[in-house]
Amino acid sequence: VLPEVELAVVGPVVRVAAARIVFGCGVPLVQLPCIGVVSAFSISEPEFRSYFLGKSPLCDHLAQYAIEEGRRTAASETWTRVIWDVTAVAWLLDGDFMADTLVHSPIPQYDHTWTPSSTRHFIRYVYAIHRDRLLADLVHKLAK
Repeated sequence: VLPEVELAVVGPVVRVAAARIVFGCGVPLVQLPCIGVVSAFSISEPEFRSYFLGKSPLCDHLAQYAIEEGRRTAASETWTRVIWDVTAVAWLLDGDFMADTLVHSPIPQYDHTWTPSSTRHFIRYVYAIHRDRLLADLVHKLAK
C-alpha cells in the first residue's frame, strides 16, 4: 500500500493509465463528462424544499441531508448541489433524459487532455442532460 502522500503524486498518473485501458479495450462504454454535462444536473435548496420535503420518508431524508451539506459547503447563501449518481442511473433507464451520440473512443493523455482518433472503436458520448425532465422524473419516482 502506498502512503497517502505518494498517492497524491501517483494518483493522477494511475487514473490516466486506467482510463487508457478502459477507453482502449473495446468494451461498450458510455462517457458522461462531469464538468459541463453531468454538472448541469444540480438542485437548489428551494427546489429540495419544494419538490422533496414532505413527499415520503426517503425524500425527507435525502432533502435534509442535501440541504445540510449544501449549507455546510456553500460559498454563498444561495447554492446548488450536483446530484452526480442520478445521471448514470438515468442513462440506464433509457428515458429521454440525455442527448448522446456515437464517437470514436478518444485516447486519454497524461497532460489531462484527450487525443481524438478516427480509427478506434465507437463509444457513446453524452453531451447534454435534460435537467428539468430528469428532475421531474426523479421527484415522481421518489415521491411514490
